[in-house]
Amino acid sequence: MASSTTSVITHHRRVNLAKITRGEVETIPKITHIAFGSGGVDESGQPIQPLETMTALNNEVGRYEIEKVETPVDTTNRYTVTIPESDLNGVNINEMALVDAEGQLAAVKTFLNKGKDGDVEFTFQFDDEF
Repeated sequence: MASSTTSVITHHRRVNLAKITRGEVETIPKITHIAFGSGGVDESGQPIQPLETMTALNNEVGRYEIEKVETPVDTTNRYTVTIPESDLNGVNINEMALVDAEGQLAAVKTFLNKGKDGDVEFTFQFDDEF
């Protein structure tokens, strides 16, 4: 995940990473979904800073299974999902989160409004950088 004031790795994920690094656990839950929301901006439309303590998006409107994972560099996982033409029409998407197999948020990012029209599909990529 790019270093930014509008993205954060959650406390839950950091705890899991620490546990696996010290050998306390053999595996941690893999990332399975990206959740999208419409509660990631302030009254003026500017992205708000997500908190590492978040356990849910501010206003989740959809969740999609990871379609593809790429490794553009050996310290980055790039997760890709597509929101179909028929979904989230008329919604301003402005927050998203990586979600693990246990349903816990691993990372959260907020951004400017992306308005979804009914005749387009959106493909989103979320980089998880280590």
